Amino acid sequence: MSKKRRSKPRVDISLLSASICDNENEISGKAFNISLGGVAVKCSTFERDQITPKGDYVCEGKPLEVSLVLNLPENKENNYALKARCRVVYSRRLTQDECQLGMHFLEMDAVGKERLMQFVESHVNM
Repeated sequence: MSKKRRSKPRVDISLLSASICDNENEISGKAFNISLGGVAVKCSTFERDQITPKGDYVCEGKPLEVSLVLNLPENKENNYALKARCRVVYSRRLTQDECQLGMHFLEMDAVGKERLMQFVESHVNM
């Protein structure tokens, strides 16, 4: 039996502020791990149900796409607002009141990609 391995290192982070928008709703959550390929965000069940009702992340036969703004710390005083278009790849309930959304990055500007790469590289060996 082979183990499935990630092609991109994932970094556990200390609950960075995240904002997720679909065409109608905007929710806030806390990102708790990130890689160059995607991010996982915790949010309340109520907020999750606004974006992915009852965990359903397929819309009209296609995976749901959302906009994400994630506040990446650059130093002690400054954050960088990483903006990306993402595909929701999973939506799971952790507890009665807490859920998790996994998102794959689809689009991000060149500056955002560079800042994300720097952030991941600086935290991967911590």
